Amino acid sequence: MLKIFSYLHTVSLYPAARLIVWWKSEQQRIRTLGKRATVHFENSYERQKVMLLALYEKGELRPDVVRLLEAAQAEGLYIVAVNTLKLKDPESLKGLVDCYIERPNFGRDFGSYKTGFLHIFDRGWHESCPRLLMVNDSIFFSANRVHKFLRDMMTSDVEVLGGTENYEIEHHMGSFCIAMANNVLCAPRFIQYWKKYILSDVRPSVIKRGEMELSKTLKRVTSKQGQFRALYSTSRMLREVNREEGLLNFIIKNARTSSLLHWERFNAQEVTKELQRRFVMQINRADDEESKIEFRSDASLEELHRSLFVQDIDSMRKFLLEHVENAEDVDDEIIRDSIVSVCSRVFMIGSQIHQNGTILLYMGCPLVKLDGMYRGMFNIYDIQRICAQLNPQESEELKEILLERPFGGDTYIGWRKAAFMVGLI
Repeated sequence: MLKIFSYLHTVSLYPAARLIVWWKSEQQRIRTLGKRATVHFENSYERQKVMLLALYEKGELRPDVVRLLEAAQAEGLYIVAVNTLKLKDPESLKGLVDCYIERPNFGRDFGSYKTGFLHIFDRGWHESCPRLLMVNDSIFFSANRVHKFLRDMMTSDVEVLGGTENYEIEHHMGSFCIAMANNVLCAPRFIQYWKKYILSDVRPSVIKRGEMELSKTLKRVTSKQGQFRALYSTSRMLREVNREEGLLNFIIKNARTSSLLHWERFNAQEVTKELQRRFVMQINRADDEESKIEFRSDASLEELHRSLFVQDIDSMRKFLLEHVENAEDVDDEIIRDSIVSVCSRVFMIGSQIHQNGTILLYMGCPLVKLDGMYRGMFNIYDIQRICAQLNPQESEELKEILLERPFGGDTYIGWRKAAFMVGLI
């Protein structure tokens, strides 16, 4: 009864929450009117590939961000860093950053991107820049994977290459990491997008006018089909699963488990349902009309819960065959293909970086989204599985950051909880 009352109370606050969030954004817009970005230092540009880094760092940079900058310098990138907050000693970044800018705190990451792109356009660097990577610090960077990742992103022939993709609402690239070729940077439509972009602190507005509209713009300015892709795409995952049995075993054991989000999760129960949907029809033998393969649909909840202890393909197969009549006649290839089918379907749901954080790390992606627990995509078990793949130092750093932001649905109250539950903050 108390939960129902709490839910109804939160729902009743939605209209007020929308108004409050909009008004706070407009207040911040007014506070920052007339304030300009400060360019603290700028090295000469020699036609290098560029990394545009949007920061939200106060006092000093996070250690993982420093490691990213060191890797980018080692790859020969010219680094433009735009910070919404202020560092104690901006000069300390010389040697790590080529152009450091601090700007008023309004507009979220897309405000920093806009400042950085307009700076690049004003200098004319886009005309000779071979390739640019836009990235922000809403992600944690794993050092032992980041060098190869930067090379893959910056040496690719794909004109627009996202780190990962997002299937929520419609297919687009996660704006936290996108590389683009010179023809994209110089496209009038792309330049106009940034010149006309209207800043906001309202999260849905930034997602719609920022991330979603940017992907549409990037897609339009590519030269041909197939030039808008993600480095760690579903098709890549499917290729690697079919090539490497270890990846499939890893997914079975380490797929996301948090139930705070409505997105489907990978588990043995889902594979059982897949087999039942596909093969519940009786398959008759020519010599014996009564003999058949029949997938059980009457497994008890207690039996299904045993799927939580499935660890690899062999134990998954054993569990599934316990729910199949005439198990000895079931083709192992059908079972494996069903496992891969569910695995691929789940991989594509929502934001890949959130849905598949542990899996992407295993595949070599160095990125972990820092709002994973806050948004309900990760629970403690998921965090443990992610951090198990990092070295001890990085593991502790990441846990600290993630655990500082527990699930907003549990911690907020009043209008803030209502705003969080509908994605306004």
